[in-house]
Amino acid sequence: MPGGQSRGWRALAWSHAHLALAVLVVLFWSLLGDRLAGLLFLPAWVLVTQLIAAGSLEAARLRRRAWLDQYLRDDSPWHRWLRGGALMVARHQLLGACLALLLLVKMRLLAWVDWPLLLLAVVGLVVLRNGLRRRLARHVIGDHLPAVTRRLVVVPAAGLLGLALVVAALWLPQPYLIGLGWEEALLRHLQGRDAASLLGFFERLGSAVEITQYWAMQNAVESLRLGAPLALLGWLLLLLTQSAFAWAYVRLLIGADALRREGRRSAPVASRSRGEGESS
Repeated sequence: MPGGQSRGWRALAWSHAHLALAVLVVLFWSLLGDRLAGLLFLPAWVLVTQLIAAGSLEAARLRRRAWLDQYLRDDSPWHRWLRGGALMVARHQLLGACLALLLLVKMRLLAWVDWPLLLLAVVGLVVLRNGLRRRLARHVIGDHLPAVTRRLVVVPAAGLLGLALVVAALWLPQPYLIGLGWEEALLRHLQGRDAASLLGFFERLGSAVEITQYWAMQNAVESLRLGAPLALLGWLLLLLTQSAFAWAYVRLLIGADALRREGRRSAPVASRSRGEGESS
């Protein structure tokens, strides 16, 4: 029994090793020094972009396939023309590049308390995905079940992670910006950040957004001269940045899972092709 349990745990860990690897690579890069992280920034950006784009392309093709099967005849050549080609790939590559940039820059600015939340998000995503898959198994065609499950799990997983990140940002100590002008707050808290490299430029930009949101929220509460619009700006920036980061992070995990499942599904096809070639 213990041997069977250990084999079961090893099989479970191996089946989700791709998720752990994707997270650990991004976390390791975020801990590197400025110089080394700057040198590896473009390769990391390309890698994360491809992972995010893989998940979003799978969801887009699933939607397109459902639309085509609903409205077009099976023998129509429009199936081939409208199923999505270079334009769809380019659009999702661009979206993936934007989300990857946000994810990488935000990872460099995260506080230590946010890291356990990111690791727990992996576990939560797996539990949520497996539970949803069991419920959908009676209703969804077997070949489409993994893709449908991945598409449906993004919104709740990203929403829960975004809410947790907002709570963590409000719980952590914030820079004291009350009474400072916006330009003064930026100059005081952005000093010492190198903007010579591409990564340094984006880090300064991300830090400026964070300082702006805290400055707006603090001064709108304390100063009678600043009203609700400024407070709304601060809250909007906080919610948008944390939600966008959570969305990009979950998309990264979904893309890694989509690539792993696609590779496992294509392996038997390749082996059957080799077997047919040898027998012929």
